[in-house]
Amino acid sequence: MRAVSEDFLHDLKDGILRHLTERVRVDDTLMLALRGTSINIYYRGGNIMRIAKNHSGYRATFDENYAGKNAFPEHLALLEQLPKSIGAEADCQLWLKSFPHLKEIMNGHRAKYPKLEREFQQLVAWENNRSRNANGTEYFITDIEYDGGAGSGRFDMVGLRWLAKDKKTGRKCGPVFIEMKYGDTALDGKSGLKKHLNDLSKALHDEEKRKNLNNMIENQFRQLDQLGLLRFNRARTFDGVTVSGKPEVVIILGNTNPNSVILRRLIGSIEEPVDFELRFFVARFAGYALHSKCVVGLREFQALLDSGELQ
Repeated sequence: MRAVSEDFLHDLKDGILRHLTERVRVDDTLMLALRGTSINIYYRGGNIMRIAKNHSGYRATFDENYAGKNAFPEHLALLEQLPKSIGAEADCQLWLKSFPHLKEIMNGHRAKYPKLEREFQQLVAWENNRSRNANGTEYFITDIEYDGGAGSGRFDMVGLRWLAKDKKTGRKCGPVFIEMKYGDTALDGKSGLKKHLNDLSKALHDEEKRKNLNNMIENQFRQLDQLGLLRFNRARTFDGVTVSGKPEVVIILGNTNPNSVILRRLIGSIEEPVDFELRFFVARFAGYALHSKCVVGLREFQALLDSGELQ
C-alpha cells in the first residue's frame, strides 16, 4: 500500500520533515506523492526530490539527469553540497533553500525535453485537490504516475469520485483511474489510447487487486488530508472516506484537435469495457476542474464528436 508508515507521517506533519510539507502547502508548483517507504516531490511533473526511509533516517535524492552534461558549474556545485541523508531539520532546510536552483535546472531540461503530459497531470491534481475551486469539484487525485508492478496496473492518476450530493459523509466514494493524452500524437501507437485501455482491463479485472487499490486510495486520501494537502469543507458528520464500487476510468484528452481523424477512428473502434465504467472528460468551461457533469460515457462522447459539438 502506498500510504506511508505512521512514524513517517509524523515526521512529515510535526517532525524533521514538517518544513518540507509546509513548503508544498504554500507552493502551488509542487506536489507531494506518497510512495509507501518513500515520498516524491513533483515539480512540472518531474521529481525534484525523493525521500526514502532507511534504518538511520531518510535518504534524499534529486534526479541528476535533469542537470545533464552541460549543466552550469554552479548547479553541479549545488548538487554536490546537498546532504544525501536527512537526520535533522537543518538537513531539510538545506534542501528547501536549494529548491529555486533545482527548479531552474529542471526548467532548462524541460525546455529541451518537454513532458507536457506529465506537466498537465500535475495541473489536474492541483486543480482538483488544492486550488480555490477544489472544494466544489467532485474528484480528488491521490497519486500520479502510479506503477503497481507486473499485473497491478500503471495509471497516470489515481483518485476518487465524491459526488456533491454525498459530501456530508465520505462513505459513497468511487475509485477513479485517469489516463491523460496530450495532443494528437499521443492518441495512437504503442503508448496510445487503445493500448492503455487494454492494460487497464487486465489490471482491473481481478477483484482482489481492485480491493487493494481501493484501500490504497482511502489511505492516501486520509494521509494527504492529515498533511493539509487537500481542500474541502468538512461536514460535522465526516469521518473519512470509504472507496468502493465499480471503478471509473476517465480519459482526459488535453489539447486534442476535435477534427482529428485519428481520434474518430479510435473512438469508433473502442468497445464498452466490462470491468470498469469508461468516461471521457468534456470541458463545459475552460480548466481541468472535474465534475460528474463533465465526464460522459463512450457513446455520448462519440455522438458529440459526430455532431460537431466539440469543434
